[in-house]
Amino acid sequence: SADALLINTGMLNEGKRRAIVENYRNLQRYTREEIIILTPSGRLVIHGKRLEISCYTAFEMCVCGRIESILLEEGKKK
Repeated sequence: SADALLINTGMLNEGKRRAIVENYRNLQRYTREEIIILTPSGRLVIHGKRLEISCYTAFEMCVCGRIESILLEEGKKK
């Protein structure tokens, strides 16, 4: 559906990783160790080291760095 959250992860050079988050709503927090992205499904929390948002559009966001964990904190169901 149009509200589906899509996350693609892949390896980059030198062992670094990237995550491409599609269909996000807003960026809630952005530090070098934690990025929190609001999505239709809930809060997406990315933890790691040297995190950075390398590119973003209205439809997708690319997070690069040493990604240690990605957790979706699902919103309350109505």
